[in-house]
Amino acid sequence: MTKLLLQIQHALPGRTRLGGPALKRNASLGTLLSERLDALQGVHGHRLNLACGSVVLLHAETLAPQTLLAEALACLGRLDTPLLGQPSCLSPLCGPIAKHGAKPGGKACALPASGTSAACACAATRTGCDPVRPALRRFAATSSVMGVVLYRSAVLGATTASGVFSPLGLAALAASLPLLRQAARQIRRRNVTLETFLGAGVVAAVAAGEALTAMEILWIQSGADLLSAWVTERSRRSIAGILRLSAHHTFILVDGVEVEAEVDSLKPGDVVILHTGEKVCVDGIILQGEATLDEAPITGRPDRVLKGEGERVLAGTFVSEGVVNVRADAVGDRTYLARVLKQVEDAIENRAPIEGEADRLARRLVRIGFLATGGTLLLTGSLWRAFTVMLVMACPCATVLAASTAVSAALSAAANKGILIKGGRYLEAVGGLDTVCFDKTGTLTTMQPELCRIVPLAGDAEDELLRLAVSVEAHNHHPLAQAVKAAAQERGLSATPHHVCQYFLGMGMRAEVDDSVLLLGNRRFMDYHAVRLGHSAAKAQHLRSRGLTVLTMARNGEAVALFAFDNTVRAECAAVLRDLRAGGASRFELVTGDEFGAARALAGRLGIEGVHAALLPEDKARIVRSLRTSGARVLMVGDGINDALALAEADVGVAMGVGGSEAAIEAADIALVGEDLSGLTYVRALSRQTIKVARQNFLLATSTNLGGAALGALGLLSPVAAGLLHIVHTAGVLANSARLLRFEHTTEPLAIAAGTDKECA
Repeated sequence: MTKLLLQIQHALPGRTRLGGPALKRNASLGTLLSERLDALQGVHGHRLNLACGSVVLLHAETLAPQTLLAEALACLGRLDTPLLGQPSCLSPLCGPIAKHGAKPGGKACALPASGTSAACACAATRTGCDPVRPALRRFAATSSVMGVVLYRSAVLGATTASGVFSPLGLAALAASLPLLRQAARQIRRRNVTLETFLGAGVVAAVAAGEALTAMEILWIQSGADLLSAWVTERSRRSIAGILRLSAHHTFILVDGVEVEAEVDSLKPGDVVILHTGEKVCVDGIILQGEATLDEAPITGRPDRVLKGEGERVLAGTFVSEGVVNVRADAVGDRTYLARVLKQVEDAIENRAPIEGEADRLARRLVRIGFLATGGTLLLTGSLWRAFTVMLVMACPCATVLAASTAVSAALSAAANKGILIKGGRYLEAVGGLDTVCFDKTGTLTTMQPELCRIVPLAGDAEDELLRLAVSVEAHNHHPLAQAVKAAAQERGLSATPHHVCQYFLGMGMRAEVDDSVLLLGNRRFMDYHAVRLGHSAAKAQHLRSRGLTVLTMARNGEAVALFAFDNTVRAECAAVLRDLRAGGASRFELVTGDEFGAARALAGRLGIEGVHAALLPEDKARIVRSLRTSGARVLMVGDGINDALALAEADVGVAMGVGGSEAAIEAADIALVGEDLSGLTYVRALSRQTIKVARQNFLLATSTNLGGAALGALGLLSPVAAGLLHIVHTAGVLANSARLLRFEHTTEPLAIAAGTDKECA
């Protein structure tokens, strides 16, 4: 029975990514699998990524990811394909939704492919795999040997034997064993690589009685490996620290008692208790209670929605006010943290194109090294000179590290700024994109509303109406009430004490002020108190058509004012757009689920040319796809679940705020943890600086290698000096890349043009 490694790596409605070690760099297997899945009814297309070992499938939303996985496993089970890679946690028996407390990354289990219907796939994160420790042990061992040699020569004045059977020679051969094993594997595959040349150089150095030179080469290589592993691990830890901000618990009802539980331990049928300010963590039905919900992460619209018994709630929304008991119908089959950490682990395969350029250059140098060594021997007849040239060219460590260290340092610098970049290819790509698409709510605007307009209906002055409104809302903590208080404070107005105050959940406030009964709330609230709206209803509808939230104020049963609210435009928006234009972005598009009037007004204030409004998630993805088809290189910026498809469709997707929608963060290639949009300009500047540093590293590494080889051929460089040359230029490359760890880029503030009629966009 053939065993295969395949799992659901990520799933959104209409988009599923399957992957595993069996697909990595296996073109024939990937092609066969893609063709088979493309033939399924409901599958619209695919994108194969052999470097990451995954295939992305675009399909009808009614087609379940588990069905695709089962079909893929059945298809692969009919192929005589050897198992590639090591077992991961993959089995119908190990799904974390099977019962409470299941942990991702648990006992490894193999899945028989033939005739098996896969029910789930655990998230496989490498726990306890620290690349720094083995690299540190190797560097410590070579450093100890070099330290003893230095002590003997500098302090004791003794000469250290460097022959094949000397202690130093044996130590060099022992330290080179891992390298020689790698070289042997490559030779068996008829592939001459850097390891082959480097291993040959070390052995030749020991055989020629230059064990000290061999140890120098091994020492600098182990030091470079250690630094590279340390920078990579530092990036992982910074990213893990970022992601833990979104880890959370919830409460479930067990035998009538609230019990705290981890979100990833929930199963269908659990009754989850959600309180004010908490994020909804399941899809389900309200069994008891009522609450106002902020559904902006799903719909993109800022209005709070009142929901009660029998109504459905969706994961990713927030409880603004109230307490509800929700029966879980759908829960996550893997924790968000585990899934994204798995992506971070796989980001090493998601390499930047410039890193591939470094590998190609290193391979050329290896070939040049063989030719230069043989040519020197033929032209000079000197084994000593040929050996020196070989030692110089045998270790293009600096060339290999030129791009990888720059990218690793940049990823670490971004993580320290609260920016998660899921691989070098996205870091490089983001610097060259020419089209930027923005969501509106939560991206260009904050989630905090502001009072935009007061519309008098009975001849009262605006200040008087605002004074009455703040008097009604004095003890209310709803976001709209806070906006009323902020507007009153700006105008220097204070509340008049009220005699009676009553709050109606999800509708509004009733208070008695100055011998008048005041009502301030939504349309349902006015209907509840039988307030005749008359012509004010048409005016309110006009404001709502512009995407504004409208409250009506009634005095003694008569409507006297309309209060219109919208979310605040982020203060840094104008400066960010200016910097993006200066950096080469030539086209800006606003793609939002909000109303067209609100979208057009905001686009006008910010100078955004294209406006696409009242969109569903699939509409946003379609627009992004259309832009890419026309030749644009698209950067999509969003924050909600409704942006996830568009983020996945773009060349590079950027998600705002890890505390927001998990689906958006997971679908995105870059995530800004904070709520500061200027992280976009930082990433663009960091991308370009990284490319600049990598090319500087190429020049330094290649020039010193070629220059050293020329000096060796002329007899001006000794074998020992060749080893020192490796130390110097590799240290130079690492020091140059380390500058990126302290990279800074600031965005200068720029005022946003005032809107007309004081209306917010």
